[in-house]
Amino acid sequence: MNDILTLDLITTIIRISTPLAFAALGGLLTFKAGILNIAMDGFMLMAAFVGVGTAYFTGNLYISVVAAVLSSMILSALFGYFNLKFKANIFIAGTAIGILASGLTAVLLKGVFGQMGVFTAGKVLRFPQYNIPIIKDIPVLRELFSGYTILVYMAYILTPVVSFVLYRTKWGLRVRAVGESPDAAASLGINVFSIKMQTVILSGFFCGLAGAYLSLDYVSLFSRDMTGDRGLIALAAIFFAKGDPVRTVAVTLLFGTAQGLSVRMQLTAGIAPQIMQIIPYFVTMLALIIVGVQAKRKHFNIEATTAR
Repeated sequence: MNDILTLDLITTIIRISTPLAFAALGGLLTFKAGILNIAMDGFMLMAAFVGVGTAYFTGNLYISVVAAVLSSMILSALFGYFNLKFKANIFIAGTAIGILASGLTAVLLKGVFGQMGVFTAGKVLRFPQYNIPIIKDIPVLRELFSGYTILVYMAYILTPVVSFVLYRTKWGLRVRAVGESPDAAASLGINVFSIKMQTVILSGFFCGLAGAYLSLDYVSLFSRDMTGDRGLIALAAIFFAKGDPVRTVAVTLLFGTAQGLSVRMQLTAGIAPQIMQIIPYFVTMLALIIVGVQAKRKHFNIEATTAR
């Protein structure tokens, strides 16, 4: 057990949870605006591909991140336009974006790079690791909170920023008003289409960071469908945390813990990898069941109160 529960495992969990945190923050913005963003896996996959492709041609990681984010934002704008302007069903539009991203990246992977399935940027590029002053000199805290790349720090720094924007700014108030009652918001002069579109494009920004992290930092390669349903797991975190930004990211750490433990136990406990790989999805399903039970219980309580 001591081989499994180590400080190294905790740092692994933080790294595993980083793309989930990015995606959850993006999905949270659309969730607050009344949009269930099931296209996030497509956004992340496109960003992951464009990030590696740009790194191959430029050799610059930071330009690659910008390109990855822009590609995700363009795809998110397409998703938002079809859903909001043409009133396409959210599930059909989200599924279409996922299929488009999967198919397009596969075609470009073969057509441009002559590869099937997996592609690297050639020379292995690495983001520098940054040590936080003072903390880097404290033994346990050094291992837990220092020595990460800039993208890891960004995910957790942006969490309170998103919380502040949603609950302490005029724009955040408009987003929540649109999500709670679009008609009432429109009667107050709020441009509902514009607000919803802004949140969708911002979700593309966050998913772009998630995709860039996956292919340029976490594994330093692109593989087909490498997002592994992280978008759906991020949505589960949002529902489980009831739309609170800080709690949502905390829940992504819980899911990251499940995934980290499954990987570690494969290596140390000799358990079949097929069994261990279902742990993150089992935890996700369990979280959704808990949310469903809580919602039903709340509904029954409201009905009982009304009956009295």
